[in-house]
Amino acid sequence: MTTITRFAPSPTGPLHIGGARTALFNYLHAKNNSGKFRLRIEDTDKNRNSIESQNSILESLTWLGIKLDGEIIYQSKNYKNHLEAANALLSKGLAYKCYHDREYLNKQHLNKGKFISEWREKRNDTPKNRPYCIRIKAPLNKNEKLTIKDKIQGDVSVNYNEIDDYIIVRDNGTPTFLLSSAIDDYKMKITNIIRGDDHLTNSFRQKLIFDFINYNPDFSHMSLIHNENNQKMSKRDKSTSILEYKNKGYLPEAIINYLIRLGWSYGDQEIFSMEEAKRLFSIDKLGKSPAKFDQKKLNFLNNYYIKNKSNSELSLLMSDVMKEKRFSFFSKENKIELIELFKERALCLDEIKNNILILIKKKLETSDDQKHIFDEFKKYKKQLLTEFSGIVIWNEVNIEGVIKNVVENHQIPFKSLAQPIRLSLTGSVSGPSLYKIIKILGKEETIQRIKDN
Repeated sequence: MTTITRFAPSPTGPLHIGGARTALFNYLHAKNNSGKFRLRIEDTDKNRNSIESQNSILESLTWLGIKLDGEIIYQSKNYKNHLEAANALLSKGLAYKCYHDREYLNKQHLNKGKFISEWREKRNDTPKNRPYCIRIKAPLNKNEKLTIKDKIQGDVSVNYNEIDDYIIVRDNGTPTFLLSSAIDDYKMKITNIIRGDDHLTNSFRQKLIFDFINYNPDFSHMSLIHNENNQKMSKRDKSTSILEYKNKGYLPEAIINYLIRLGWSYGDQEIFSMEEAKRLFSIDKLGKSPAKFDQKKLNFLNNYYIKNKSNSELSLLMSDVMKEKRFSFFSKENKIELIELFKERALCLDEIKNNILILIKKKLETSDDQKHIFDEFKKYKKQLLTEFSGIVIWNEVNIEGVIKNVVENHQIPFKSLAQPIRLSLTGSVSGPSLYKIIKILGKEETIQRIKDN
């Protein structure tokens, strides 16, 4: 039997870290077993769905490199299948029509215990022209258990009497999520349902439908992701949208590598390509405990992948910025040199862009705390500018020679000269190689900036 997994988001917002991990683990499980990964858009909530959200989800999956097999399934187009399934359950006595009005139901919900509809066993004397919903007919066996053999959680059981006769078709004739999702999985021939453990209650209820239609998919319920405060991560947490990370200059390889390690491990290995993950991934190796989101670890991985990309690759990834008029201040060679200069410490591409932007500014602002750095610099500034002006071949060796010469002549620490020069050129007292920055800015620009401060 071909392994088929699915990711089934609702298009009510962008794809977040938790959803992306669910999609990724479904994808990896399918590919590790030479199977197929399908996408189903659960778009039946017309009040909350949006085409923008749907497009955002698709863009996120494409950017991450999670490839779909077959056409996208839209749940709203399967409406007839859902109702046909509900009517089949009705005809077999596995579901029933319930005519209780909402006022009656609200009163019953105040009572403890399993709700038993008065219409559960009635086949005759049903009211005419009165709205009804369709409920599943859950077994009443008090001493028997319904068990899910979960590939992550192990065997998980509940008593049958804990499962209510939940609604599968509302009184307005629309199917509920519990029915629609179950029938879609059946029709799509999904072999493995892999989702968060917050769906475990839904899985027990849907397993009734699966048992009634003789459908036996494998279940795997992943632990949820917790935020840095060890609370369940939600869409309210900052910067959890995949496209937010893309726009900030995170690389898809870093996001994928980070998501892989959220709850899954392979020995002590930390760095995984997508191809490696497909080969090594095993769903039963996922841990039961919640995975904790760690922004520092994500930053570390992003820095790793940035450093391991060529400068030309990074230039292409930042082409939108590199082509701006303000960047014409630098030659193509200068831009490549700047990328090399700043990528070593960069946590994201935005940091490289921002560092380059700082160098573009003709007039740099300094804080009151920094202004004292220029007080002593006035003593050495004239000699420095004179010697810089005398350099014929503007390269790092000659630039370093001038700075060392001024330091030795005035018997001052290197820092006393380097800090005001760097502050004049970049607006910061720290950063990458000073000699390289001076060389890239060029003789004329360097001298002018030092004169201006």
